Amino acid sequence: MDAEHTINVKQALRVFDKATKEGRKEGNEWHYQGLTVSTDFDGYTLFINSPKVKLTVFFHNKFSVDSTSRKELEEFIRLLDRLDSE
Repeated sequence: MDAEHTINVKQALRVFDKATKEGRKEGNEWHYQGLTVSTDFDGYTLFINSPKVKLTVFFHNKFSVDSTSRKELEEFIRLLDRLDSE
């Protein structure tokens, strides 16, 4: 699975926003529905992590995904879909 075609950055940003509003804040991170989200020091880079997938969204909606398997990435995408539609 090609992550570039499966990650919807706008959706990820909506989920990030929801996590910061509805999640539990601990230090510089928010915990929400199995995700941990945070930003870098200036807020331009966002991190959306599940236990097995790390999504980094950079300035201008560029992103990178770190996942060890296609199945884990598919589960992560389903989680983003679910959280975005709730």
